Amino acid sequence: MKHPYSFDHIRQKDGEPLTEWFVRVIGWAIAESKGREARIREALHTMEYLAYEAGQTEGLRKADVARKQETAKLHERIAELELYLRHSVSKIEAEQARKQAAIAMRNKASDRAEWPDGSTTPTSDAIDNLSLPRPIWTTTVRQK
Repeated sequence: MKHPYSFDHIRQKDGEPLTEWFVRVIGWAIAESKGREARIREALHTMEYLAYEAGQTEGLRKADVARKQETAKLHERIAELELYLRHSVSKIEAEQARKQAAIAMRNKASDRAEWPDGSTTPTSDAIDNLSLPRPIWTTTVRQK
């Protein structure tokens, strides 16, 4: 059995705003009511529900668009950071390279300060006893 207050025959036209369609449906309900309030009330409740659904759908669509835009921005930033990371050196690797360079410079200076036959001199001994530079970018944690 068909619902007595069916508005299926009044369809929304292509490109017609929802508000104009509501006015047409309510106008039909008033014309067909013949003094009965129930048909108008049913039309108003139906239109209110449809407006609520349309508003929720629009809100969800806007939220989805905003989420996609933010996600795109974040993906761009991630790509920038990954590119930066590929062309950078970690602090630990930098400290190790700095320490190895200091050892190599110390050994080379010590070798040049030795006698031609390879025996040590007081200068080469002093160079060998120089301490390595302290870490700049990393800190050592003392064990308790």
